[in-house]
Amino acid sequence: MINSYKQLGSRYLKGNMKRTILTVIGIVLSVALISTIGLYMKGSQLSLIENIKKLNGVSFHVGISDYDEEILNKIRYNPQIESFGLMSEGDIFPLGEVSVQMNFADHHALNFLTYSLLDGKLPTNAHEAAIDSWLIPSIKKDLQLGDSFELDGKTYQLVGLLKNNDSTQKDKMGRLLTYKSEFAIGEGRILIEINQKADLNEVLDELNSITEDNNIAINTDLIRALKPESDQSILAILVVVISIVVIMTIVVIYNTFQISVVERMKQFGLLRSIGATRKQIRQIVMKEAFVLAIIAIPIGIICSLLALAILQTIFLILLEDGPDVFNIDWQILLISSIITLIAVLVSSYYPAFFASRISPLLAISSRLSIKKERIKKQNNKVLRKPFSFPLSMAIKNVKRNKNRYVVTILSIIISSVLFITFSTLMNIALTSKLVNDPSESDLTIYLQEENNVSSKNPEVLDHLKLIKNVSEVSEQDLIFKIELKDTTQSLATVEDIQKTIGKKHSIIVVNNFEENKAKNEDVLIIKVLVYAFIVVISLIGSLNIFNTITISILVRRKELAALKSIGMSQKDLKKMITYEALIYGFSGSLQGIFFGCILSYIITYNATSGFLKAEWSIPYIACFITFVAALLISYLSVLLPLRRIRQDNIINTIREA
Repeated sequence: MINSYKQLGSRYLKGNMKRTILTVIGIVLSVALISTIGLYMKGSQLSLIENIKKLNGVSFHVGISDYDEEILNKIRYNPQIESFGLMSEGDIFPLGEVSVQMNFADHHALNFLTYSLLDGKLPTNAHEAAIDSWLIPSIKKDLQLGDSFELDGKTYQLVGLLKNNDSTQKDKMGRLLTYKSEFAIGEGRILIEINQKADLNEVLDELNSITEDNNIAINTDLIRALKPESDQSILAILVVVISIVVIMTIVVIYNTFQISVVERMKQFGLLRSIGATRKQIRQIVMKEAFVLAIIAIPIGIICSLLALAILQTIFLILLEDGPDVFNIDWQILLISSIITLIAVLVSSYYPAFFASRISPLLAISSRLSIKKERIKKQNNKVLRKPFSFPLSMAIKNVKRNKNRYVVTILSIIISSVLFITFSTLMNIALTSKLVNDPSESDLTIYLQEENNVSSKNPEVLDHLKLIKNVSEVSEQDLIFKIELKDTTQSLATVEDIQKTIGKKHSIIVVNNFEENKAKNEDVLIIKVLVYAFIVVISLIGSLNIFNTITISILVRRKELAALKSIGMSQKDLKKMITYEALIYGFSGSLQGIFFGCILSYIITYNATSGFLKAEWSIPYIACFITFVAALLISYLSVLLPLRRIRQDNIINTIREA
């Protein structure tokens, strides 16, 4: 029993469960897309921040040298400074052909250097030390963590190994890092971490004002990653992407409600004829929208979290120390939910307004959504042929209901635009050198020039090839690039090279293994993030097209049953519907490619105006994939409803209200 007219909406949703499920899927896809983009961007930002810290080996934001007590106090008592530490460089001690430079840091400064640690821990007192791993053979043979060694008459316990650095190896100047609690005013430099809630630009301006420009060093890469909105190119890209997603959300939800309302015009006409007011009709449709949103939004958020969880699992499988992209930000989830709820209500308002203003007589006659065409002579001989009859009917069906045509191809257009846009972002990310290319070799040997050494040295080349762990050696202008059989034995191989080649020639050996590993992991992370997101976008876009076309066909069951009742065969009916779907796919994909290329150019232009480097060209591959995929998905979308229509009883379907 119905106690209120508002219950009609709930009864309709329950009575048309399959259509309700398809509508819920459309909303779920929308909220999943918005929340996935938000969480993905947040996770990518955190991952980028971690990668920059690992590559640079430090986590501080600003370094200030040549300071006095006044500057130190201004930093100490600045509420926008999270923490600061002191670090200085000491004496240099020769160790055979290499040298060691002392580095001192207090507790806070050591916290900023944790990313430079390869193994072990950082020193906590003046008797502990961490050194560059390539220095081990020069300090003490077979030196291991926990062992003691002497330097300049002082005994240190080795507690940590620092990541190898190209510049220190080329300069033959290794680092020894130890703890120091007291620093004289002006000694070394101040390492500063800015509070992340503070305005970074404001704090940087303030720090610049208290010291000379040549005394301040800013970790630009880290600052840019922490505040991407400060870069106008990134901000412009984000605005374009988010705008596309919000528009897609509104269109998807509008499509589902508009098709549903048009199909139920006769029902609304009957309600108006027995006394229902326009306001009551609007409230029925709006309540349906609200109920569907309340059901779909939590499901969409769960799907978004599952997608990120799968991505996190992939990273754990591929990398030993993969980035943590599974970061649940409740603010992003809340904003995504609110945007989707508003989009649902806004998108359903016009269909509700349209339903409330119908004339009862026209609605009951089911003529509101049909456009009466002018009768004109058909001059196209191809369409008059018997085998072209389904195509002719398909074209007429598309022409006679412009509203259904528009709402259907809008889904295809926006899905196509999304794919091309994010393909452009993928190409920018992979070609703009966000991460420097890894070295071409595991080890690089620089043979220092001597009077009796020419630009080629076959003797050194032959000796290198005889070393056990060496797989391949190439020589160019006194530089030897070596690939190893077992990269985990790189330190032992460096020691062998020093013994065999270093005794006769002056050489510099650079171990690229650790740096190459870090850079390869960073490149892999970027590729996985980008390709995973393209897959998510493609999946959501495909399901959106499938959902829209499926609904648009299912609401025409009565019309299609009428065609079968006057003699149209199931084969011709299948051809007609297939042609309609292909027309949707063809038209929607071409328009999507056009608008997608325009947005692709805008994004590339804004990217190149900032720190990213990319050149725009027509994305032929993305356009081709979009065109083929739109046709294929449009075709596949009709198979399921066709199966149901084939099983329908003609008389019962025609009798349906």
